[in-house]
Amino acid sequence: MHSKVDGVDLVDGVDKMHARHERQSGPFPEVLVILGTDAAGKNHVAEALASMLAHFGRRVELREGWFSKTPTAAEAEKGALSLFQEQLFLSTFGVNQYLIPSLIALLVKRDLRRFQKPDHPLIVVSHTGLRILAFYLGHRFRRIDDIRIPAFLDLALRAILPVTHAKAIVLDIEDHIRRQRIAHRARGGGVDPFDRYMARDSARSERIESIMVWLGRTYLNAVKIENNDLSEAELRDEVLRAVRS
Repeated sequence: MHSKVDGVDLVDGVDKMHARHERQSGPFPEVLVILGTDAAGKNHVAEALASMLAHFGRRVELREGWFSKTPTAAEAEKGALSLFQEQLFLSTFGVNQYLIPSLIALLVKRDLRRFQKPDHPLIVVSHTGLRILAFYLGHRFRRIDDIRIPAFLDLALRAILPVTHAKAIVLDIEDHIRRQRIAHRARGGGVDPFDRYMARDSARSERIESIMVWLGRTYLNAVKIENNDLSEAELRDEVLRAVRS
């Protein structure tokens, strides 16, 4: 199945990419995590990479949200339970937000204890802990320089790389691109509560996204990719260059 971002086919021409792949140094990482906020293109990139590896005859496993999560399919639609949980989180955020750092620390530790790397490449689409933390910090702090991560949470997050040995990319998009993509989803009936929330306040969404990028770089050494209007070839090259850096 081919993947498109804003009408761009990411898999067509894969034979040329294979030749480029052979010339470029370094193998595909054993574990890759794709970070980003809503409508950044995480699932599209994951699907394109999975299709590329399948074309090369390599098995790949996709997991959603956590390193230890059970395998999932690319572009899997959210079920009613997931949508309900998102709405419940948003509805109770004001009351429960101060529990978030402790909860994330516990969930990250649990995830790392349960993590088992498969014998083939693993792509983790999003990281729920970092995504929720970016959301939380984006409501508490106006500037990244003011952010203070509690010591217990900092310790938990810094354990991710030594345990998983993951490579990471973080997708960054401009606000008007996010709004366009969310509007497109809404026309197709695929918008979720977080999409609507992020589309409601541009300044808040940009702040959350900048913190997501900061968290990815700070704790996972993530390479930032600006996924606004990249062509097919540009997006492929940016991702492959990032994962082999």
